[in-house]
Amino acid sequence: MSRSIALKSTSRFVTEETANLWTHGVGFALSLPAGWWLIRSTLAKQNDWLTLGCAIYAVTLSLLYAASTLSHSLHRGVWRHRFRTLDQVCIFLLIAGNYTPFGMTFLRDGWEGMLLTGMWVLAAAGIIAKLFFTKFYNVAVSFYLLMGWIPILVIPHFFRCLGAEGVAWIVAGGLAYSAGTWFLMNDERRFHHAIWHLFTMLGSACHYWLVLNYIVPCA
Repeated sequence: MSRSIALKSTSRFVTEETANLWTHGVGFALSLPAGWWLIRSTLAKQNDWLTLGCAIYAVTLSLLYAASTLSHSLHRGVWRHRFRTLDQVCIFLLIAGNYTPFGMTFLRDGWEGMLLTGMWVLAAAGIIAKLFFTKFYNVAVSFYLLMGWIPILVIPHFFRCLGAEGVAWIVAGGLAYSAGTWFLMNDERRFHHAIWHLFTMLGSACHYWLVLNYIVPCA
């Protein structure tokens, strides 16, 4: 009986990890041409800040999906643990990376300009905490949410630069990421981690659309 239960448990784990692998594997595959197209789209603007900001965003997006895909391709051992840690580290990078195209293009001066620096300082703090404090996981999820919504401090600038439609895409992406964290916090339930992945892909798609169709044209 115990052997049968163990086999079922192992089979369930492998099935769920396959779903986790394929969801973010698709995300990684899509992020590469999407990043290339985004950077290419900035070149006609001849705005170095815009191009740099979009390049940083594209790199952090691909890094997240690559790290997640690698972590779910390994079922045990030290390398799985390392890639899982890298995956969680890359979440901090992407949150800061999401804001970078807007911050570098439109808000480099004044106190608003300090927000971009602050986002990256918080990302660095989160990464250090993740690497050196092993019980940081639940706090990290709250930290992700806090960081993700900090740019609301400059929402008047979003409206001024991107209009109501652009702000709607920001909010849609933020809500997708935020809703997905419930599945992340409850990923011991069947396929909840894969559902979290789908929410992150939805959030990524909203914010990518925002950068490509609102930030780049308005620069």
